[in-house]
Amino acid sequence: MSAPRISLLTALVAGFALYQWQARRFEQSQWRKLGQSKPKPHEESTWEGEGGALKYTGAHMGPDPKVPN
Repeated sequence: MSAPRISLLTALVAGFALYQWQARRFEQSQWRKLGQSKPKPHEESTWEGEGGALKYTGAHMGPDPKVPN
């Protein structure tokens, strides 16, 4: 009768130890993910020479130029 209890107790202790080990590994991986900062995306400039348009704001030179006849 004592042999099955020892086996059951051993299995429970081993299972609990494996559960704790897995939980600690998961938590460490989450901390590693939080610690890695992502690089900022490169901001695009839409200047096309002098008088070009800026993002989200439209032209900065007033009305469209007229072609002389």
